[in-house]
Amino acid sequence: MREVDLSEIAVSETIILKAFLAGIVSACSMPLGSVTSLFWSPRNRILAFLIAFGGGALLAALVIDLVGSAREKGHLLELVIGSIIGSLFFTLVNRMVNDSGGFLRKPSTTLVHMTQKETQRFQQRIARLRRINLFRNLSLPERQALAKSLLVSRYPKGATVYSQEDPSESLYIIEKGQVELLDPQAELSRFTLLSTNDTFGKFAFLTGSPHKMVAVTTQETQLDILPRPDFEQLLQTSPRLVEATEQLLQSESVASYLQQRHQLTVLQVRDWIASAIISLRQKRIIPPPINVENHSQEFLNLARQIRRFPVFKHLPEADLREIADRLVYRHFEDGYAFFQPQELSDRLYIIARGEVEVLNPNTPRKKPLILSWGDALGELSFVTGAPHTVTAVAKTDVAVWVLRKQDFEEMLQQSKDLETEVSRFLEQPKITEYLQKRQHFEPNKAGAWVQQALKNMNAGQLIPSATAISGAVQQHEEAPIAIWVGLLMDGIPEALTIGAHIVSAPISPSLLAGLFISNYPEAFSSSAGMKHQGFSIPRILLMWTSIMLITGILAAVGSVAFAEVPESIVSLLESIAAGAMLTVISETMLPEAYAKGGSIVGISTLLGFLVIILIKSLD
Repeated sequence: MREVDLSEIAVSETIILKAFLAGIVSACSMPLGSVTSLFWSPRNRILAFLIAFGGGALLAALVIDLVGSAREKGHLLELVIGSIIGSLFFTLVNRMVNDSGGFLRKPSTTLVHMTQKETQRFQQRIARLRRINLFRNLSLPERQALAKSLLVSRYPKGATVYSQEDPSESLYIIEKGQVELLDPQAELSRFTLLSTNDTFGKFAFLTGSPHKMVAVTTQETQLDILPRPDFEQLLQTSPRLVEATEQLLQSESVASYLQQRHQLTVLQVRDWIASAIISLRQKRIIPPPINVENHSQEFLNLARQIRRFPVFKHLPEADLREIADRLVYRHFEDGYAFFQPQELSDRLYIIARGEVEVLNPNTPRKKPLILSWGDALGELSFVTGAPHTVTAVAKTDVAVWVLRKQDFEEMLQQSKDLETEVSRFLEQPKITEYLQKRQHFEPNKAGAWVQQALKNMNAGQLIPSATAISGAVQQHEEAPIAIWVGLLMDGIPEALTIGAHIVSAPISPSLLAGLFISNYPEAFSSSAGMKHQGFSIPRILLMWTSIMLITGILAAVGSVAFAEVPESIVSLLESIAAGAMLTVISETMLPEAYAKGGSIVGISTLLGFLVIILIKSLD
């Protein structure tokens, strides 16, 4: 009797060892893939081929060894129920992990997560537009067109969205956060406090008159910004918008705004409204009630001589005139502080008259830098989106032209020549030097930001904020743990499958091969992505090696846990794993492959599928 017991124990230990080794073999391609990513950076099409090949191999293994096995045993009900449970469970847990920062674990999950979030935001923007009286009666396609035009800007607490006398080129909608409007006519006391879904800047936007309030964020805030040109473009084709705009122009609130804020007389307001309505009906444009002098010709004479920010030097005349029309000409008295360290940089200053003193608080003994006529001020922080690192104070009475970041970004998307000149500016060594020495970027992160900025501009997108890039992982303090949990979650189904499968039959070579092949490109792609996010190489290797070991341990645990359960339960568990892994293939692997390689995905997926078929035929 004792011999029988010892024999059973020996058999059990053998099964556990086999399950552990099978788990290790299936997952050892993970650290192998991460090591490969350290010295090989293939083109996207090659990486897409590998990912799709692995997806095809895993798909074949699941169909043959899990789905096929359950079908042969007649466990169709278990197959259907288990697959659905596995898919739903993976989707739910995956979403929870991604919301905690786990989407950063690989490009595919990042792509899916960001796409889903953007789709949700787009629908929310359409809903917010419908709450605005001006857009309430628009058709759905018209609101969708406006929603596509919205720019998204993020402001930290205490940031100025616009100041008194800034040109009104946009309508602002609060997506999240709070903004307070300060009234200069009442010593900058609070006029009103606005929160999510509120709109501000409406009357200045509609009339084209300068702002008479100051808008400041009271907490971290994200705004949807509708540029005036996109509004005017829709006016050309939308009778509904023309009608709503005409009604608003004739309202008492617009007349009151122009009288109280711009000191226009009743007669001036009446005359302007009459002419604006005629222009709206005939030309679909609204002329401004007030002409603002911005010394545009003086700027045009200076533009090609501006120092420290030479992007205007080779621009066509038409682009320079567009820039000149958007500039704000301001006077400041001696002692005025343009900005302080850690303040958000959302304005570029070009000195027309006077002198400005620039002091670096980190080098107090160093002689201050004196800037004068023709110098740009705050240009490095302005173009990178990083906070200021120095103090700029007017040494004398100063006149400057002010270019707002919002106007700069709009023009950057409209002008190919401006994009080219800004690209040349970003490629200068002083940009990476500034990010490393002043913003304390690691060398690889500084270079990565420059490359990302150039890539965005080539794709017609905005320059990414250097601050946002450096804080991508910090936005989710638990991101490293969430990433590790996400990676582990992807491996749990296969580990338990191995353990359950090995109890009733020898582990299938085709299943083992499918898991091994699919894990390699997954780890390869994910490691490259994590390295780009700033994870150290030892940390990446440790994460993948730990996943490999845990996969082996879970496989061994599975062989023990499922040793005495009925075959129908084993089929159910295998089906749950199959449903989860099929969801992984469809949600992450193949979308990432297609995004990187396009049509190559079809043939590479087929080849991976056929390789497992051939391995199975040799079994």
